[in-house]
Amino acid sequence: MLPSRLSEISEIPDIMLDKVVQSVKNTFSSISGEEPALVEQVHELQPMNGIIGNIAVFNHEHTLSMMLAMPKETSVSLSVKFVGFELEFDSDDIGDLIGEISNILAGEVAMNVETIGFRGQSSLPTATRGSDLSLFLPNKPPSARLRFSSADGDFWLYLALYESQRH
Repeated sequence: MLPSRLSEISEIPDIMLDKVVQSVKNTFSSISGEEPALVEQVHELQPMNGIIGNIAVFNHEHTLSMMLAMPKETSVSLSVKFVGFELEFDSDDIGDLIGEISNILAGEVAMNVETIGFRGQSSLPTATRGSDLSLFLPNKPPSARLRFSSADGDFWLYLALYESQRH
């Protein structure tokens, strides 16, 4: 599935991207009851006011880093579906919510990419909230920027595939 050296590829393989997209659809369908649509791959995200969940699925050879970016309105709308009431965007709870959604997504990704030979575990999630947030991915590793549309609003998933650090 993946070459041992990522320098041999310039993009995340389609078979892996397909599994990630299916994981996003499964995760968000289970939260909101509606499947989000993959709108497009984007070249860059304009700065946004929102929150970003960071998590990775990794093994001894490769790391798939994921940044889940949600505008304020999308995250607040999702909070109603996830916890049953609207969370204040400025609360610590919204960070916990996006961290938990990122964690659920990573578990789904880990399960689905295992079917194509990428057995891994997920890292602990972190969340970053702010205004005028910009997402940057390094130019070197294979990466993808995916935009999704849902009944709760748009959101983005940025992916980067790295060779894991060996000690």
